[in-house]
Amino acid sequence: MALPSKEQIAEIVKKIQADPALLKEFQEEPVKTIEKVGEFNIPDFLDAKVNQIIKEQIAANGDKNPMDIISKFIK
Repeated sequence: MALPSKEQIAEIVKKIQADPALLKEFQEEPVKTIEKVGEFNIPDFLDAKVNQIIKEQIAANGDKNPMDIISKFIK
């Protein structure tokens, strides 16, 4: 599986930020929301770890820009 490009991630973030319902969903179920908006699959064995890391970042940083959080995974 190829990782999404930075451009694809930026597009996903724009869609999440533009829709309050998606932003709330992202805060609750980050992986599922990213998969749904980006129309790709994150391997199941990574789901729990990615969810945990994103939720920790949200808790630590509040409503910080999702791109800042997601970008940590694409460096």
